[in-house]
Formats: sequence, structure tokens, C-alpha cells
Amino acid sequence: MAELILGVIAFGVAVPGVAVAFAQCGGYLKDKVDQYKRAPQTVVDLGTFGHELYSGQLKESLQLANWAYCRDDVDASLKIVVEDQIERLRTGLIAADKILDKCFDENGNLKRVYFYYPGEKNLKASMRNLEQWQQAFWTTISLIEMRRRILPDPLLLTPSKFKISAQKDGQYYSPLEPGSHIWRAQGQLLDGTLRDVSVIIEQKRKATIGVAEVQEIASCLAHQSFVNAAPRGILKCLGYREKPSLELIFDLPTVLSKLQTLQSLIAADLNRDYAGGRPLDYRYRLAHQISEAVLSVHTSSRVHKNIRPDTILMLQSQDSQNLDHYDLDFGTPYLTDWTMLRKIDTPSSMVGENDWQKDMYRHPKRHGLQPEMRYNMGHDIYSLGVCLLEIGLWEPLIYRSLGLIVPCARYREAAVKLGVLSAEDIRKIQALTELQPVQQEVVAAAVKALTRPVIMQKTLIALAQSNLPSRMGILFTRVVLSCLKCLELEGGFGDPDVFEKNKEVAIGVEFGERVLQPLSSLVA
Repeated sequence: MAELILGVIAFGVAVPGVAVAFAQCGGYLKDKVDQYKRAPQTVVDLGTFGHELYSGQLKESLQLANWAYCRDDVDASLKIVVEDQIERLRTGLIAADKILDKCFDENGNLKRVYFYYPGEKNLKASMRNLEQWQQAFWTTISLIEMRRRILPDPLLLTPSKFKISAQKDGQYYSPLEPGSHIWRAQGQLLDGTLRDVSVIIEQKRKATIGVAEVQEIASCLAHQSFVNAAPRGILKCLGYREKPSLELIFDLPTVLSKLQTLQSLIAADLNRDYAGGRPLDYRYRLAHQISEAVLSVHTSSRVHKNIRPDTILMLQSQDSQNLDHYDLDFGTPYLTDWTMLRKIDTPSSMVGENDWQKDMYRHPKRHGLQPEMRYNMGHDIYSLGVCLLEIGLWEPLIYRSLGLIVPCARYREAAVKLGVLSAEDIRKIQALTELQPVQQEVVAAAVKALTRPVIMQKTLIALAQSNLPSRMGILFTRVVLSCLKCLELEGGFGDPDVFEKNKEVAIGVEFGERVLQPLSSLVA
């Protein structure tokens, strides 16, 4: 099991999630030892070592080592030492795990005959190797700490550079929406002069992302603001904080009147006239602006990996409040939730998650805990296509009401019409009337049938083909279908190999011709 957990590290120290993988392995070893009955002291010591990896000083030090390895201004000789020590730890943990498996039976009882010869001897030797590794690692960390003090990070917002101000209710943060990953706050920033700022905060849990990753993300986003005074669809990143938690801090315009997600904007018009009665031009412009934001990410040789209506922020200025109803725009869209931002040539850990609501906006080969394909720009473009489909329908693809969360009625009808679902699946799906209570088991079974990877993509394509021409026109429909089929040989961006081989120029040209140029022609 330890070997499986640490598989990502075989790709190298620079791979995102190295410290997280070691922490998970440490937690696994600690839990494993805790389950043993009357474990000898040597075994207990190994569990203590695992605890240090999971939540102690070792975890923090590994994050620091990962940070140093990813910096261009750290000595190459120090990086070689870090790389060697990371590999030594990986092999040491795998060896210890295998010895433990031989010393205990499946019920957690000690195999006394094996343990006392040769198990205890092997385990002590393994533990001794880990302790020797730890001593050498502390020396390396001391050198890194010294280097870090010499090279201060201009994007690290220490308490002397940035502070959050308490609000009238005594709270320092306020969530944009219930359950949102986005928080609003007021504060003071020292960047030459002291000034008041309104900010957006994205909080990151250390269990899922380390300091090195946050520093790299902040550096990339800040660079976008530096090279382009108004980067399309990307808020200005002021930097990041390590305490009280890992956070990315973004600057907000001071003349802001309304702030909401695209998901909330669309959901607010559910019981109104189509698109809230607003002009078609605004949805064309919105689609074009979001597409430009995706291009902004790709031109920096990155992939976003989290493009969904709930991660697209809509900012409306105070000036728009004076406009007539038919002149009232949606505001300006900005991408958020930068947790997964990565360079396109970074090795992938190929670790996913089971979340059908997020999978609704993911390519089918990126579904589940073990995605079939390494993430590439095409997967971002596919996610964009689903968002554009939702903008065209102007209805949420996911229905949320009174605790019921299921694919919307329009999606369910399209899935049934595909003719590939079983009669039993169709019966359960048709039970989701939204007007009467349905047993949770029926809901779960219906959702499972509706959200199988192959069903999802086919249903979304069918929705676009049957609904968008009359609502948005043929040209917009072609744009959406090009995005949804971008990784296909027929109807997509041509040769799918351009995505797998990260041919950025070729992808950019196709994206311009198939997405941006058609949308530009639709924008008034």
C-alpha cells in the first residue's frame, strides 16, 4: 500500500503533491500500527515516525524541501541532495511497510516465530535507516532555511505586509455564497505605501496542497498581471499567506456593486423569462470573455483544471446600476479556484475524485479516482464547452432544491432519448419528478446511471444539438460542439495528438479559429 501511495514521487521531486503523498503514507503507517495488538516498541516507534510525517515537523520540512527544489534560484547541488533524500525516504517507507506485513497476520496479531527471527532484526534495521535519514534531512532543511532567509519571497504576505480588518460583526471573512470556496475581506496592504484594499481570498487546506504549489501558483498569476495590466479573466494576485492558513489573495475593484458566481447568476433566472429577459448579445459577450480567460491561462503554458460555473466569478461595477434594464450587462467574468493550476509539461499524479457534480464539467476520460488520461489543454476546452452550453441554455445543468441534487430535467430527458439506458435505469430516472419525494436509494441509482462518463458526454452533445440552434444560433452551437468534441478525431480540433503532445501553438491556432473568432463575430 505504501508503494501505491508514494507512486507519484517516482516522477520526481518537482511533481505537485510530493509532501502530500508522504503525509498520506505517514497517516497510513500510523493507522496501521494503531490496529496492531500489543505491538512491540520497535513497531510503535515506526508508528510515531508515521505520525510525524502525517502532521508533525517532518511534514512541514518536506513541504519546504519541495519549495526549494522548485525554485530557480536555489543551488543545483542542494537540489541534488534533496532529490537523493526524497528517494531514500520513499524506499525506506516502502521497505518498512513490507516488513510490517510479514510480522503481523490479517487480524493484527504478531507472528511471533517470524518476528523474533528475522522480523525484529529487519524492522530495527529499517527503523535505524529512517532515523539516520531524518538526521541528514534536518541538516539539509537548515541549509534551505538559511537560503530562504537570504531570498525573501516578495509574494509572501507576512503580517507586516498585509492584514485583514475586522468587519462590523466582528468577523474577518465573509463567504461569497454559502459553501463557497471564495471569501471576501477588507484589509491593509503595504506595497510601497500603506493602502486599504478589498480582496478575494481562496483558502487552501495543507492536506490537499503544499506551500510550494501555492507559491508557484501565486507567482504565475502575479506574472500575468505584471506582463498585462488587464489580463483577461484573471484577477490581480497580490500574493499568498501561510498563516493562519494557506491562502491566495486577489485584489478587487473598489467600485464594485455586485459579486456572484456564474452558477448563481444563471440559477437566479430559473423562474423568469428566458435569460431573465436580457439581450442575447450579453450572453455572446459573456461566452467570448470566458473563452478569452481560458486562453489567458493556456498562453502561460498552464492548465486550470477547475473550470465550472461555480468557479467563474461575475463582477459588476457600480456604473452599471444606472443603466436601463435592457442595457444591464452581466458584469465581467473572472476565473477562480486556482488550486489545480499546473504547467502543461508537469508529470501528472493521475489521481482524481468521485464527485459527479464536478464530473459534469470534466471530460469523461478525467472522471473517477483514477482518470484514464493525463490532463491537457483539451480537457480545459471541454470544460469550457460545458459552461458555454449552460450559458446557451441559461439553465443550471444540476438541479438543487430542498436537499435534492440531481441532473436537471432537460439533461435527464436527453439522456433517456439516447436509447442506451436500461429499462430499470429509465424507470428510476423518471421517478425524479422534482415535485414529489423520492427515496434516496432511487435518487442515488438514477444519478449513477445518468452520470456514467460515456452517458455524460453524449447527453451534453445531444443537448447542444437539440436546444442551442433555436436559442443561440448555428454558429454558437458549432462553437459548443467543437469544445465538447475537441479531443475527438471527427468534429473536434483535428488530430487529438496535438493535445497529448502539448503542441501549444497548434492548439492556440485551432482555438482561435473554432472558438474565439466565431464568438467575436457574434459580439455586437
